[in-house]
Amino acid sequence: MRKEQIPLIERADYLHHRNQVLTVAGVTLSLFATGNILGYSSFTIPELMNDTDSPIKVTHDDVSWIASLVTIGCILGALFGGIFSDCFGRKKTIIFASIVFCSGWICIARADTLEKILIGRVLTGLASGSYSSAVQVYLCEVTSPSIRGVSGALPTLMVSLGILCIYCIGSISEWQTAAYVCSFFPIFVLVYTLCLPESPVWLIAKGRQPEALRSLAWLRNDREEAEQECMRLQYLKERLQGKISLRKSCSRFTELSVLKPLGIGIAMFFFQQFSGIYPIIFYATLIFNYANNWLNDSLQTIALGFIRAFATFVALFLVKFFPRKTLLIVSGLMMSFSTGILGGYFYLREEMAGDTGNSTEFSKQIVVELNSQSLEWVPLACLLLYIASFSFGIGVIPWFLVTELSPNDTRGISSAIAIGFQNIFTFVAVKTFLNLIDFFDTYGTFWFYSVVSFISIFFVIFCVPETRNLNSGEIEAIFEPKEKESPHLSLRHEPEEDNDTSDFV
Repeated sequence: MRKEQIPLIERADYLHHRNQVLTVAGVTLSLFATGNILGYSSFTIPELMNDTDSPIKVTHDDVSWIASLVTIGCILGALFGGIFSDCFGRKKTIIFASIVFCSGWICIARADTLEKILIGRVLTGLASGSYSSAVQVYLCEVTSPSIRGVSGALPTLMVSLGILCIYCIGSISEWQTAAYVCSFFPIFVLVYTLCLPESPVWLIAKGRQPEALRSLAWLRNDREEAEQECMRLQYLKERLQGKISLRKSCSRFTELSVLKPLGIGIAMFFFQQFSGIYPIIFYATLIFNYANNWLNDSLQTIALGFIRAFATFVALFLVKFFPRKTLLIVSGLMMSFSTGILGGYFYLREEMAGDTGNSTEFSKQIVVELNSQSLEWVPLACLLLYIASFSFGIGVIPWFLVTELSPNDTRGISSAIAIGFQNIFTFVAVKTFLNLIDFFDTYGTFWFYSVVSFISIFFVIFCVPETRNLNSGEIEAIFEPKEKESPHLSLRHEPEEDNDTSDFV
């Protein structure tokens, strides 16, 4: 019996991707706003602590809450954004989050008490978390497989640019003025998103096929291709036996085909955060100060932001031409190497200062040989290498990998759960950085980060499937039990037919 085939779509050239590129460019500006809020406290906290004339008096405990409440807001926002986007649509979620984001910035800008700053930080964190979950899913569902890797890496680039931008704004303006400036970015996102179509995947799931066809026709810039893809989406909807609902989506989280992709996504975020990225970013000035470099600590911190943005830009092209697993493995190796060397540098510094009590004759000989040489360039070089290797691999790929691996009907909730865990990991990693230094010392802390990065390599090799140029049906088939696959249906094209498949999301 001939296998039933899903309508296949020929890949369009880059001219046909014009509207998709416009969609991606506008929506990912929301992650630029996320970068603003992540970097905002780096200069705001010193201003508040050093300004004796300010009506807002802060203690060290107050400062820790100013920094950490954004992460807590992101955790709640990611969960809210995933549920809201599945119920009311990706587009409406982004629009609502933009309103909340702008309100949070204005609350901070007009704050005359600590409580108002904290409220503003919570609001911006909620909006940032909602952005993270809704935007990743939206991008995955409106782009073709041929540009999905680039569009999936772009949000991380925008976050990096947002951090770099707020560093520059903060260096020439007060924290209230910077907050007013940042409030314009979510407003732009709101206006831009109003002009974009809703996700065709979500529309089909809700039984709104005519709207889905119009959305696809605009995104693909080809009516015939849009009709074929709409037929494919409709077929997959029927294969899932009805509309996607919150109850049905939640009930599927007992299935291994849903839990395995989610587990991989959560694990990748664990390795991402406990490799030390946000502790290094949040405490970069402190690290450079401890390393006692000849350069200005703030300039070195800005250099890290610049390198992160540049490396993430390069990643846009790397994810197009190289397998995901290759990039993750190389990234993990270089991160492990750089943090390992940095840990060794701090160990030798403490040997020179006589701070360690477990010196060996070999280590003492190394210290004597290196004591006469300048090693002040090592911390900056290691951290630049670390930031660069992080940005083209594990810093980019997990964000769109979790949406690629998840089934269509659970993608929004899975993305929200994974990003929620990512924010929890971020909070724990940043909060425990100084505790790790107290327990393991500085060199031991960076060696711990090096070991985590090294372990991630083996996880990628044995647990993470390669998804480059695979459509959604082919990816889902990886996790489906073999015995449940129907002998009459195939989501892959037949080898004898000269056709190519294109992802319907």
